[in-house]
Amino acid sequence: MTDPYSTPHTACPIATLYTCFKEKFGIPRQMNLVPDAPGRLVFHPAYAHMDTVRDLETFSHLWLLFVFHQTRDRAWSPLVRPPRLGGNRKTGVFATRSPFRPNPIGLSAVKLEKVEQTGQGPVLHLSGVDILDATPVLDVKPYLPWADAIADADSGFAGNRPDRRLQVIFSKQAQLQCQKLMKQFPNLARIVTHMLENDPRPGYHAGSTGKKDKIYGMRIFDLDVKWQVTGELAQVLSMDSIK
Repeated sequence: MTDPYSTPHTACPIATLYTCFKEKFGIPRQMNLVPDAPGRLVFHPAYAHMDTVRDLETFSHLWLLFVFHQTRDRAWSPLVRPPRLGGNRKTGVFATRSPFRPNPIGLSAVKLEKVEQTGQGPVLHLSGVDILDATPVLDVKPYLPWADAIADADSGFAGNRPDRRLQVIFSKQAQLQCQKLMKQFPNLARIVTHMLENDPRPGYHAGSTGKKDKIYGMRIFDLDVKWQVTGELAQVLSMDSIK
């Protein structure tokens, strides 16, 4: 195996991030909107040394630089339709966090829960992730609040944290299923609730009212979660295991 310390510096993945989000639909549009969403970062063999993460546990949060690996085959466009503008108004790609970019690179701040030492090297246990399962990670850096949090920064058209929320309830079937899955997925109900509170539907669906809207499905862990929206109320219908 090539010695990673002696080769020229190139941008290549150093790790893979495994998360509860198995498909793009339903993933929070920004980091930390679903605080309980777990992630597990496994370093690739060339970087799987405890020395590489020495003192990392002294930091509460980390920056992850990663690849939007499911968008690499799709052409980028100078103009995109961000969900924050309702999915109808176009704006410049560099004024958005769209995953469809000239270089499909993402940046996210996550909470570090612990560093686990395994026989295959260190594993980082994270929370507050907003990243697709099996995502290649290019780099890990400590988050420094005194440098990275700029109190007087202007959020442009994105403004403050979105106010619009859906009220989330669980059907009897979903409640029973959730209770049975508690040991396997302790924070499942909170994860699903926070995902739906932030309304993951396309922007042009968000204003629907009146009769029950279409049934949506999203994959979380190995579960197929079905839900439906009526006005401002989102109801979780079922959470079936995917076989």
